[in-house]
Amino acid sequence: MDEPEFPDDWLDDEECAAPAEEGAEDQVEDQTEVQEEPLEAQDEEEEIAVEEQEEVEAEEEEQAQLDDPLPDQAEEEEQLQLDDPLPDQAIAKDDWDDDGDMDDEELAALEQKAIARWQAASAQPPVAANGARLTSKAAGKGKGPAGKGQKGKSAGKGDSFKGSAAGKAGKAGKGGKGKGKDKGEKAAVKTGGPGSDVKITPRSEDWSAWYLDVIASADLIDEAPVRGCKILRPNGFAVWEGIQRLLDPKIKAMGVQNAYFPLLIPVSFLSKEASHVDGFAKECAVVTHHRLRNAPEGSDALVEVDPDSKLAEPYVVRPTSETVVWHMYGKWINSYRDLPLKMNQWVNVMRWELKTRPFLRSAEFLWQEGHTAHATKEEADAQSREVLDYYVWLAQDELCLPLVPGRKSNNERFAGADATYTIEALTQNGMAIQAGTSHFLGQNFAKAFDVKYLSEEQKQEYVWASSWGVSTRLIGAVIMVHSDDDGLVLPPALANIQVVIVPMFSKDAEKQAAIMDAASSLHSGLTAAGIRVHVDDRVGMKPGGKYYEWERRGVPMRLELGARDLESGAALGKLRTGGDKFPVPLGEGAVEEVSSALQRMKQILLDRSEALKQSLTFKINSRDDFDARIKEREPGMMLVPWGGDDDDEDRLKDETGVTLRCYPMEQDELPEGQVCPLTGKPSREWAIFAFSY
Repeated sequence: MDEPEFPDDWLDDEECAAPAEEGAEDQVEDQTEVQEEPLEAQDEEEEIAVEEQEEVEAEEEEQAQLDDPLPDQAEEEEQLQLDDPLPDQAIAKDDWDDDGDMDDEELAALEQKAIARWQAASAQPPVAANGARLTSKAAGKGKGPAGKGQKGKSAGKGDSFKGSAAGKAGKAGKGGKGKGKDKGEKAAVKTGGPGSDVKITPRSEDWSAWYLDVIASADLIDEAPVRGCKILRPNGFAVWEGIQRLLDPKIKAMGVQNAYFPLLIPVSFLSKEASHVDGFAKECAVVTHHRLRNAPEGSDALVEVDPDSKLAEPYVVRPTSETVVWHMYGKWINSYRDLPLKMNQWVNVMRWELKTRPFLRSAEFLWQEGHTAHATKEEADAQSREVLDYYVWLAQDELCLPLVPGRKSNNERFAGADATYTIEALTQNGMAIQAGTSHFLGQNFAKAFDVKYLSEEQKQEYVWASSWGVSTRLIGAVIMVHSDDDGLVLPPALANIQVVIVPMFSKDAEKQAAIMDAASSLHSGLTAAGIRVHVDDRVGMKPGGKYYEWERRGVPMRLELGARDLESGAALGKLRTGGDKFPVPLGEGAVEEVSSALQRMKQILLDRSEALKQSLTFKINSRDDFDARIKEREPGMMLVPWGGDDDDEDRLKDETGVTLRCYPMEQDELPEGQVCPLTGKPSREWAIFAFSY
């Protein structure tokens, strides 16, 4: 969402004008009391003269506002923007209510009224002759550009509008000083405004707050009016679309077809596979009635559940789809000629979680789930392992996550599976995230739903199965692995916008036209090469503000384009991962240079992930080592020569909160006679233990 620009008169003149400097109001009142009637005409003439002078000055200031800052000037403005302290996230009551006699409800009403006036005024923004969108008085009366805190009637009876909407945005002019955002923008934050107003808590101070701030600053999600659910805003859903864009072709390359199965599943279906229902029973949302009715008169509610609409059999809202899929596979599979049968769906599921965290754990989330049926055990197990390889490719090679692929323990495997394979990601704070799983289901669901096929030998055989999926948890993993105290960082392959072009503005109309033509040409050339590009041509926002906003949104690369860049024949490139700016040719070499830069950024993220994995993976030689490690601020992944059984695993989890994440696919040979340091039993294989989300 573009950051709103608030006109100077976005508040009611009499009701909402901010107070002048301390003591000025009393002084004005005293002067008003002693003024005689004849002086009013003289005051009006003086006021007209002052306004005429301000109009001339405002026109000059507006022209300067549209001027294209030279590259070095743009850098200075950017640095000032970044050095400027972030605004508070809430409106200070004293800024609105100088007398302190208004309660919170009255203040909230004024905020909403002000926002409504701004929205009405900005519904059809006027356009200047040079094509620039006008704001503030430049739009309404031709008096001064956006961002000039002006004197005059809009400020209320000749008072200076202290810290006016534009003035507090760091564009202070006459009558308006101050840094940071204006009151109107703060009000927008309180009502779901732009994420660029969110102050990001440093990771070192509060990791959980930092994670939520990064999500908010990038406008990824918002709270839903349903317990445990979130709303994926366009920026957030675009990240999920990026995962779909990468993974869906790989799924189809395995001969899998996309389909869709119902959201509602009969309760009786879950009871057909005992371990499956046991794993999901406590998380299921249940539908018991099929209609509402008008509530009786005098009731607090307008509608209520119609007791006569009770379902003969309740439904659960899909927690996963194995049961309904295998019910249908029983109808579709008859012969070996029908095998293998491979389907996938991109859908939502619901699991009634008690504790939620955005992207990582919520009552409703998005995922893909694949379901395959095979004639042999070997085919089904090979399918589940092949999918795991694709998940490693997606998460490690494209999303640049530090991963450990492995096999789940009996206690941690999927309910109803013979084996579960997993990819475990490691975050900056030393915790693990299960980023994707693939299950070899054996014949459990085939037997539960009586799914048989006639073999080539003319025998009735149960089919073998796999199921697998990744979800929006991957987005949470990306945030926790790559993002920093400046905001979101997205790998180039995942970003909806890979490159943002920021054209500067010039007071010279010919230069301005040339800059925009060059930006359009650059956009077209890069887009034709398959690079996802956006041109930020917003007027009235300084370059530093644009850089700041796109950095917080995680865009991998920006290109700065001004008059001097046209002369040199190269824009200035900057990667989200930092480093010096570099030239990008405006001609034929643009595609090659941008592609190379995005590849460099990907390699930077891969190198950082590998360094993180190396620094936060520890071999455990004793229980003392283990106990000391889990007390660290960043405990990391603990590699243990494990010899315990299921009960030992549960006991360790209860004592410490640490879980056995997986048995890594790549296993070093155990030393002869190795004893498990946590149980004292002979070691069987290496296992990864960690705290997890």
